[in-house]
Amino acid sequence: MPCYRLRAWPCFPDCCRYFLMSTDKPDHLSAATADLDRGQGIPGDIEIVNDAQKALEAVHLVRLGARAALVCQLTGLTKKVVGRLYARLTGMPSPPGQVPFTDTWYLKSNRRMLDANLVWHLFVQLEHTGCSGASVLIHVYEAYLDITDAPVLSLTRASFVPRLVTMHLWYRQICDYCTMHFIAPLEQVGATCPVCIDYFNYRCRRCGTAIGHRTAGRRRVACSGCHRNQKKGKKHSLYRTING
Repeated sequence: MPCYRLRAWPCFPDCCRYFLMSTDKPDHLSAATADLDRGQGIPGDIEIVNDAQKALEAVHLVRLGARAALVCQLTGLTKKVVGRLYARLTGMPSPPGQVPFTDTWYLKSNRRMLDANLVWHLFVQLEHTGCSGASVLIHVYEAYLDITDAPVLSLTRASFVPRLVTMHLWYRQICDYCTMHFIAPLEQVGATCPVCIDYFNYRCRRCGTAIGHRTAGRRRVACSGCHRNQKKGKKHSLYRTING
């Protein structure tokens, strides 16, 4: 099989060149590189250009921490091709394992839920741009890394967040306190977003007064003043009930 080297893409990653170095369509490749030399755009209907785009997305996903199974799912490339890319980029084979299929990991921490909602809002902003699923995930995850100082979601965990909604495990809700849209299971107690949950861990839910941190025991939900008023109200209600 003849070999053709690229003239117009000197910065193309070496690990992607095998998509373009060997081809049985030399006329199409020559036409594409000639258009590039003349400053024209790349024809979008050439199969080899589509393969190159998928290869670039695969490289970017691997560099962001994606495993081979996720790369195959997002780009449509074969396991053999992705395995070669992964080994070339990281120097080791892709670790085994399945993509997430439940929300158990996210529900164990409010910080994980907070970051999952942040990723979901980013997906909502970018899902209608017309880009491929791999490209949208790349942009979302890079934006997430820029926003957060200490990210807790891996690329694999971030990619599973919108699927939780499409699988009807999580639903879009409105927070009772800040009226912000968020996603969570319906069986969650109260419609409270992760931001307000974190806020009210140290604030009174009635008046917003700061609550002192307790190292042990049950977490307070109201300040001392509101707690006393609440107890007084219960006593008055009980007194009225007993005396008619």
